[in-house]
Amino acid sequence: MEDLKKELEGLKTDIMQNFEQKSKTDIQSAIDAFETKSKGVYDLEVKNLQAEFEKKSDAMQAHLDKLDLKINAPGRTEGKLEVKSFNDILAETIEANADAIRTSKKGMAELNFEMKAVGDMSIGANFPGATPFVQEVRNPMIETPYNRVWLADLLPQGTSSGNSIIYPKENGGEGAAGLWLDPAVDKPQMDFDLTSQSAFFKWIAGIVVVDREMLDDIPFLTSYLQNKMLISLKTAENSFVLNGAGGTNPVQGLLAAATAYDGTYTAAVDRIIDSGWGQIVEDTFDFYQPTTTVLTPRDAVAVGLNKAAGSGEYDLPNGSVAFANGRLTVGGLTVAPTTQIGTGNFLTFDRNAVMFVRRMQPELRMFEDAALARRNKVMFRIEERVTMAIFNNQALVKGALAAV
Repeated sequence: MEDLKKELEGLKTDIMQNFEQKSKTDIQSAIDAFETKSKGVYDLEVKNLQAEFEKKSDAMQAHLDKLDLKINAPGRTEGKLEVKSFNDILAETIEANADAIRTSKKGMAELNFEMKAVGDMSIGANFPGATPFVQEVRNPMIETPYNRVWLADLLPQGTSSGNSIIYPKENGGEGAAGLWLDPAVDKPQMDFDLTSQSAFFKWIAGIVVVDREMLDDIPFLTSYLQNKMLISLKTAENSFVLNGAGGTNPVQGLLAAATAYDGTYTAAVDRIIDSGWGQIVEDTFDFYQPTTTVLTPRDAVAVGLNKAAGSGEYDLPNGSVAFANGRLTVGGLTVAPTTQIGTGNFLTFDRNAVMFVRRMQPELRMFEDAALARRNKVMFRIEERVTMAIFNNQALVKGALAAV
């Protein structure tokens, strides 16, 4: 009897001290084994131990559930175990509303189902087979107008709940920190010229009209909308980042904000590298470092191949232009190919001098008005509200690939 009592006390101590290191199955097995061995002598003690174990187990599970919710909260990326793509979230949204979509009545004004999170909108996460660049002279090397490298994804991301954002614009300054050796004189003074700038949020939207029969096949409808709507939305984002938005309360794009290339180099590769590592670094007094250059797909191919005019050899210095992991780099700058910059032009910038800000995550709605109903069609609309902050114009340089 005394041995059983000591064994019970040892079991209690082991469970309480090593609860987090043992599996629930192992602990339950140990309790059941002692209960069988004691043959009901310590029935009350075993029941109390069982109740205490279940209480600790429930508390631990509740803690883990809360932690999981925090880790996977919408918009959270730091510490997140798995970042869902935009297409994954779109598919889940459609699937969750599948019954409402199938049973929607003709003539219904709209069916609204909001996506609960933005998700990873990069093309790599949504179309794993897509490659923006390959190292060979074949058609896959030439980008289609539906680009697979998106400028908004290259920029730091922000969120806001207002109708506009106010941010500091850097406009140079005077003075700088330095050695202070003489207590009889003032320490070096530096002044920063900062002005407040406003950037109002703009709508980026698109619609897809489909036959009503597609509502009966949710998987096909999902794949169709994922491809068509994501490509269209991201192409519009590219245009917004480069060209901004006009109308009331315009938003300045990268091209309008960028300063002109002022170097003396004539070759395309030289001008791109000098614009970043020369002009940007020099004009911003080492504060900004170039990260990205934007070219049209064909210009990117020409820069990447860069044959000598006479011998036809690839004669660039080793490492100055390279393809790696499906990306072209020039002088260490990531090339973002897009048809929207125009042939013969380049834009080099430090991504840290820009921020892409979202006011509203993509929202998806289904509509069927009288006109659509007469043609047995429905319309899906996706839209978001975004804006952009450009902190320093001198951290962006634009120019022509060929000297004029």
